[in-house]
Amino acid sequence: MDFLGKADVGAAKKKINKGKVLKVSAILIFIILIITIFILYVKNERVRSFFDTYIFRKIINEENVPSIDIENVTNANIFAFSKYIVVLDQNVLNMYNKAGKREHSLDIEISNPIFETSGNYLCIAEKGGQEIYLIENKNIVWQKEIEGEISSINVNKNGYVSVTISGTSYKTVVQTFNSKGDDLFKFYFSTTNVIDTDISNDNKYLAIAEANFSGIVVQSNVKVVSMDDAITNSTESIKYTHIAKANDLIINIKYNNKNDLICMYDEHIDVLKGEENTELVNLVDEKPLFADINLSSNIIKIVKKSEGLLDSSVEMQIINSNNVKEINRYTINGTPKKIYTQGNMIAVNLGTNIMFINSSGWLVKEYGFTQKEEIQNIVMCDGISGIISKNKIYIISL
Repeated sequence: MDFLGKADVGAAKKKINKGKVLKVSAILIFIILIITIFILYVKNERVRSFFDTYIFRKIINEENVPSIDIENVTNANIFAFSKYIVVLDQNVLNMYNKAGKREHSLDIEISNPIFETSGNYLCIAEKGGQEIYLIENKNIVWQKEIEGEISSINVNKNGYVSVTISGTSYKTVVQTFNSKGDDLFKFYFSTTNVIDTDISNDNKYLAIAEANFSGIVVQSNVKVVSMDDAITNSTESIKYTHIAKANDLIINIKYNNKNDLICMYDEHIDVLKGEENTELVNLVDEKPLFADINLSSNIIKIVKKSEGLLDSSVEMQIINSNNVKEINRYTINGTPKKIYTQGNMIAVNLGTNIMFINSSGWLVKEYGFTQKEEIQNIVMCDGISGIISKNKIYIISL
């Protein structure tokens, strides 16, 4: 009897061990399967296309997204900020949510607007006029009338605004405001044109890109101003000036997420860290189709792939502006007509379809018209995009 009892216990232990082995094996097989699928998704375009279309439902069209009807797209001014698509028409700014429902309206006395946005702030000004507004979420925070003619505007994520002004006794004036609308200071330029301005994310610095076209060669400079010193009228508010090489034309400047200043010239992209200037990207060697510096922490470069005469694909290179060795790549089948950037999202317009790709190099959404309708324009902010066609705005949640 003792012998039979011990045999029964041994058999039971074997059954238990066998069950554990089967369970562990199933878990290991599942993990291996997931890893295999992930590798195939990353490496194989057909597998990735299948999953994006049928599993993740990233491929969409006008039949399964909300839309806003617009009677006259040509006359309407359309933009995106915070969580809204906004339409300015006949001095009324209508704000639409992700479902295409109008949530709010504001009276804006502007007929030829220029827009700039950052976070929850939207700055609107009259191009060549005097009126300027700062909007936070659904409210007008302040409204001003500028002396001179507004050429361009800039707003940071904290609602600090810089305005470039012409039409005064000076060639260019740069005026700054805080988020409450207080006039902080002005900078005057007698001989140079201000190309672009940007305020750092910590409100400490104002960067001014200027160019002098009066000589035989173009001379571009970048001035970095201490906001605190400028407010107190300090004569030493300009912390440093970077003088570019002769004939280097400055195009755009942007503070990244580390408050380093990214400077885009016609032939290269540099970074200014304090007074140290370093070239990040050369735009001559590869002759990119597009380049952009307006993402939070990345530089975009789209180059033609040279795998064959009949190959029309291009490669998007998403370069970390804090470490240029970190590059995410994405292959696009077709030639882009235009790119749009906002925050950490890139939109690539291919004519009748558009791809939304994040800064990690992953497809977020791909939109295409079933009737091959032409895309007229795209507006985009964090989490939402509007695709503008002949008489509609199609809303894409990102």
